[in-house]
Order: sequence, then C-alpha cells, then structure tokens
Amino acid sequence: MRSNARLVVSFAALLLALLACGPSLASPTGTNEPPTATQVPPTPSVTPEPPTPTPETESTLVPIDATWSEYVNERLGFAIRIPHTAFWYGGDCVWTEDEGDHSYRPVWAELPLAIFEDTDRVYISAASTIAFTLPTQEPSGAGYRTYFAGCERIASTIETVRNREMTSGTWEIVARDVESEADLEALIDDVYGEACWLGGTMETDVPGLLRVHVEGDGPPPEETTCWVNYMYVFLYSPELSRAVTWITGQSTYFVIDPDTHEGYDGEMIRNFRFLP
Repeated sequence: MRSNARLVVSFAALLLALLACGPSLASPTGTNEPPTATQVPPTPSVTPEPPTPTPETESTLVPIDATWSEYVNERLGFAIRIPHTAFWYGGDCVWTEDEGDHSYRPVWAELPLAIFEDTDRVYISAASTIAFTLPTQEPSGAGYRTYFAGCERIASTIETVRNREMTSGTWEIVARDVESEADLEALIDDVYGEACWLGGTMETDVPGLLRVHVEGDGPPPEETTCWVNYMYVFLYSPELSRAVTWITGQSTYFVIDPDTHEGYDGEMIRNFRFLP
C-alpha cells in the first residue's frame, strides 16, 4: 500500500442542488402551516460524466451504460461495478400534516452515488444526506413526539462517511496486502474486533480466489464481544497477496425499487475483482 492521500472521487455533485430541502424557519405558534418551501423536484435520469483521474488517485470511474460504471483503483488493487444512483429511505424529506402531524418526515429518494478514497479503504455511499433541524417535542400518548420545522441537505465528505453507522447505506471496502494468516488475522482484528478470529477459507467459483470466514469468540449474543450477525464480504487472493473485506449488513443497501427492495448489491459483489 502507498499514499496517505484522502481524495474524493465523486461523479454526481452536480445533482445535489436538485434535491435541496426547504426552509429552516419554524411555523408560527399555534398554527400547522409549514415553513415556506419549494417542492423538491424528482432526480432526473441522467448518466453522470466520470471524473478526470489524477496521478495521485490512480483510480478511474468509467461509465458502462445508463445504469453502471466500473470503478478501478490501481493503488488498492481492485475493481468493482457501481450504479450511478440508488434509492434510500430518508434520502429526502417532505412536510406532512397527515393525522395531525406538522413536521418534516423522511421519504424514499433516488440519489447519486459517490466514492471516497482513504488510505487503505474506499467508501461507496450516497453523495448527500439530509438532517432534520429545529426540533420540538409535544405530548403524545404516554410520552412525547418530536417534530421538525426544518430539513437540510448535506453533501457527503470523507469525514461524514467515516462516521456513518453500518446501517446507513455506506460500504467501507478495506483492502490490504496479505502475506500470511497473521496478516489476515490483523485485518479481522481491525474490521471486526480483536475478539473475532480467522475461521478458515473456502474456494469460490473464481480459480485462486478464496472466501474468508470470520469466527466469533463463542459466548451467547448477550455476552460475546464478536457477534457477527450480519452479512459481509471477505475475499483473499494468495497468488496476488491481497485481501478485501466489507460489511454488507442485514438488508439491501443500494436499492433499485423501494416497493420490492430489489437492490444492486448482489451485482456489485459478483463484479468485484482483484487487479493482477
């Protein structure tokens, strides 16, 4: 591995303005009128232009068709197919007054994807997120309900994707040079925790490509410090002395259709490859 440059490769920033949410001023006291807002238009269906790679990034993002691009990272030694856009619940917000509500609430939205490069890893995520603002609480049943008078769109950065939770729809692909089982153990410790350990490897349909199994420390879920109860990808090429791993979670991350929850995830994984 080389280079500590932390560079952002994003092909969709030009679409962010179309997704901007409304105001940040609260409604007048005693009314249910929303703050002045402009209806958010739908994201247009376009094929973004790939960024121009620089010698420092040693990576490219080349469109394949109206849906896919291929991301190639020479420095980290892998390539993966990535869709231009995907749907997220909470990718946008709308003002609602249904059943007495008077707040901005999350909705499904199709957002462009972005790629963020770090020292030994790559993040694939939405190019932006939303943040609800101006919260107030009102009595509701036996407790309280929170209402939001504002909603803001925030552009994703390397700093924000580093701090996102696993369930937020971000893949964090960690790539390492691996010369021995000790190196695989070190990668497991870094990504899954020191209580986890190497449970073995198995052949895949690709000659020379192994799938690595991560084992827990044995105790029941309420006691363990390594409870791997989610799906993950862990691939290792002894010939190329290289391994990658990332957590794919318990559900689809990159959704094609919010009604069916069909996703791009499987196609992305199947098209991953190490570079010779």
